[in-house]
Formats: sequence, structure tokens, C-alpha cells
Amino acid sequence: MAAGLQIFDANGNIVLDATYRVMRIIGAQNLSLGQAGSVTDDRFLQGGWASFQPSVMTGQGYLSGGVIAPRFSISGNVLSWSYAAKNNSTYDIYQDGILFYGAS
Repeated sequence: MAAGLQIFDANGNIVLDATYRVMRIIGAQNLSLGQAGSVTDDRFLQGGWASFQPSVMTGQGYLSGGVIAPRFSISGNVLSWSYAAKNNSTYDIYQDGILFYGAS
């Protein structure tokens, strides 16, 4: 008899099998307003990902101006982020929030 992990949906279809690769969270970090940064981890070499969760959604409390969200990139074992420059220093704001990152 074969042994292993399998998860099925209500219709009997396999949703998860022990042979599947599942994304895993490596860490999380609060991003400061407008501050670039990076994280180095060899697990990104397996295939990395980033998920940004803003602390305030666009349109909630903003009167005018633009919201500048961070840009993310993964190169080798380094995940980096940066913010574009403000177009209008009076009204544009940088988006802060939590960065979750991981490997697949």
C-alpha cells in the first residue's frame, strides 16, 4: 500500500500531493517610507517571490497626489526593493507596509 500526503476537494479532486512544491515564507519585514533595501538568502535560488501588504489601501484618506509603492526584483539570491522619486513633494506619498518573501 502506498503512503503519502494527499488533500482532496469536495469533488474528490487532488488539491495537494506530497510531490507538489509549495511556496514557503522565509521572512517578513516592515518597509520604511521611501527607503530602498535588500535581503540576501540562498533559498531565492530555488525560485523566490515577494508579496507586499500595504498598511493603508490607495484611496483611504488620501486627498490628492500619488501613492508610490515599492518595486521589487529578485536577482540570484538577492531580493531588492526601491521607490520611484516623488513627482510632487507636497502631495505624493510613499506607501509603507509589510513585505513577505519566500521561496518555492
